Amino acid sequence: MDPAAPARVLIEDAGYDAYLPQVMDRILEAFPRDWAGKSVLVKPNILAPHSPDKAVTTHPAVVQALVKALLDRGARVMVGDNPGISAYGRSGRSAAASGIEQAALGCYVPLGHNPVSCPLTSRYVDHVTVSRQILEADVLVNVPKLKTHTLTVLTAGIKNTFGYIVGGDKLRIHSACPRPRQFAKALVDIYSIRPPDLTILDAVVGMQGNGPANGSPVGLGKIMASDNTVSLDAAAVCFLGQKPRSVPHIQEAGKRGLGEIDPARMQIQGQLQPVAHFCFPQTFLPGLAGLVLNRCLSRWINCLPEVVSSRCVQCGLCVSHCPVGAMHMTENGPVVHSEKCIHCYCCQELCPEDAILLKGRLLRFLGREKRKTACSKGP
Repeated sequence: MDPAAPARVLIEDAGYDAYLPQVMDRILEAFPRDWAGKSVLVKPNILAPHSPDKAVTTHPAVVQALVKALLDRGARVMVGDNPGISAYGRSGRSAAASGIEQAALGCYVPLGHNPVSCPLTSRYVDHVTVSRQILEADVLVNVPKLKTHTLTVLTAGIKNTFGYIVGGDKLRIHSACPRPRQFAKALVDIYSIRPPDLTILDAVVGMQGNGPANGSPVGLGKIMASDNTVSLDAAAVCFLGQKPRSVPHIQEAGKRGLGEIDPARMQIQGQLQPVAHFCFPQTFLPGLAGLVLNRCLSRWINCLPEVVSSRCVQCGLCVSHCPVGAMHMTENGPVVHSEKCIHCYCCQELCPEDAILLKGRLLRFLGREKRKTACSKGP
């Protein structure tokens, strides 16, 4: 990538069908490099053990098409991620349930088995535990899913690099950065450890509403790609109808000069036509007013997790993964201590039963409860 050249973003119409390998070939031709003999880490989003139809994880068809294209070019491919659930066995089950282990064509590796401590230039933490393959692979191809996120607004290319972090160390980052703006800065610090060489965004079916796990699938019909992840994410936000600077970690990455976030200054190949009526999380106010309100009124905009007892199976994941111990298990199920809650929404993100909802404050007065209901109906 020439630093002086405008950032390039390729947007392709796509589906999970027989034409997907052709789309992948066009992407690799648009961003050419010598793949032969190189160790290539393909990093999808494998958040938790969800089936592909839930739109929680990168679709296995995208992973398989990419892996085959790389193998055909002589690359030595590895496929792996560090899911949010911090246990090696659960990580393997997440890869299997999502279909990605099979889609890896024999190239799946458990990234969590090779952790190394990595110094981090950050005001919040001085080191993180990352997978060795992240640091040592010749080429890193980031393959995220386009989804909403109740803490970060959006999870795409930058947010997918949070999966560099092994196991429970993610909880330490959340605990050290309890505010959305703090977490955004730490996220960009982590992204800077190893910016991906190429990012291919699965936006064929995305997620809207209260993602990244409990929103609703929405058909978008696109694959987006760039050799600059920051610019790709900025273009993706525009595609969803919002301004890139409304997403804190994209704004922070742009401030640091890590990528162009103004699509007018990018080289866009394909149609960047905003989709209509896309539902963002309950924790986010869209539009120009939201640029001010999301920052100045964040204490009131934030929602509180609420356990729905009729759905809860008392698996304990929410309690064990709360970074500040704001939940405990009783005989009637989990209890949230609102005075301790830092609004990271790890509990809601990892709940496999969609048993944790977000209970708004100011948002109720702005009609967001109705919007949430509309989003829950899906595309």
